[in-house]
Amino acid sequence: MEEQEVMTIESGTIALLNKSEIEQQVATAHKFPRSIKKFRDETMQMVTLTEKIAGECIYSLPRGGKTIEGPSARFAEVIASAWGNSRAGARVVSDQGEFVTAQGVFHDLEKNVAITYEVQRRITDKAGRRFATDMIGVTANAACSIALRNAILKGVPKAFWADMYDAARATVMGDFKTLANRRADAIKAFQSYGVTQEQICATLGVSGIEDIGLEKLVTLRGILTAIKDGDTTPEQAFSNADLPAATPKMPQSKSAAKAKTEAAATDAQEPAETKPAAAASQSVPASSSELLSGSQINLINSKMEADALGSADLFAKFGVKLGDLTQDRFQEVLDWIRNPAA
Repeated sequence: MEEQEVMTIESGTIALLNKSEIEQQVATAHKFPRSIKKFRDETMQMVTLTEKIAGECIYSLPRGGKTIEGPSARFAEVIASAWGNSRAGARVVSDQGEFVTAQGVFHDLEKNVAITYEVQRRITDKAGRRFATDMIGVTANAACSIALRNAILKGVPKAFWADMYDAARATVMGDFKTLANRRADAIKAFQSYGVTQEQICATLGVSGIEDIGLEKLVTLRGILTAIKDGDTTPEQAFSNADLPAATPKMPQSKSAAKAKTEAAATDAQEPAETKPAAAASQSVPASSSELLSGSQINLINSKMEADALGSADLFAKFGVKLGDLTQDRFQEVLDWIRNPAA
C-alpha cells in the first residue's frame, strides 16, 4: 500500500513539473511574440543557402507510375526552427502485429494550437515474418520522422511556407549551365545504393541519361532524400524499373569489362582459324574470383534488409561473410534472397 502511494506522489510531481514548464514557455511566447516577416526571411535564407541544403528539403516517391513529391522532414525542421515559440516531438505509440505506429506532435505555444499526426509503417516482410529487432528500430525511427514532419507542416499554415518550398525546388533545379554536373552528381549518389542508370531512366520515364532535364533532376534528388530520410528504400523506389538487363550489367567489374572488350577486339582482328582460341579468352575465368564491388554489396544489403535477412543468415547459407563473397556467387546470393527457403 505504501509503495502505491509513493508512485502516486512521484507521478503527480512529474505532472506538476511538466505543467509548470509548459506554462513558463507559454508566458515567454506571449512576452516575445513571433514576427511573420522574420520567419519568412529566415526560412527563405536557410532553404536556399546551397544546392545541397535545398535538395534535402524535397522528397519524391514513385508510386503506381506516378511521382509523389513534397517537403521533406529536413524542410519541416527548418520551418519549426524559424517559426519559434513552439514545442514538437514524436514517439512510437504502438508496436503490434504487422505495423508500428508513430505519433508526431506540434504545439504552437503562442497561439495555443496543438496538432497531432499518426503514421503507420509495416514491420513484416512479404512472407509475413516480423523484421529483426534492429530493422524494427530503423522503421520506427523513420515513422517518427515522417509523423513529426506532417505535424509541423500542419501546425504552421501552408500559406506561409509554400512559396519558400518552390524556391528550394528552383535552387535544386538550377539552370542549363549547371544541369550536366548536378545530374552526374545525382547519378553517382545512387550508385552507392546499387541503382543502375537503366533503372533511373525507367523510373523517370526517359530513354537515356541525357534526357533527364531540370524537372526530372528535382524528382531524382527528391527520391534520394526520401531514401535517406527512411520514407522509402532503393528497392521500393525502383521496384517498377527492375529491368531484365539491369542486374547482369551492374555487377560486372571493370577488369571483366576490359577483358571482354579486348577479347571482342581480338576476335574481330584474328583470322578465322584462330577464332576458337579468342572465343575461349572471352570467358575471363579469373574475374569470377574477384570480390564483390561496393555497389554490389550495398545492393545485397538493401535487399536483405527488405526481406528481414541478416548477416548470420547469409553466413549460415554460404559459409562466408558478405565482404568475402566473390563475383561468381553474386547471382546465387540474389536468387537466395528472393527465395530463402529454397
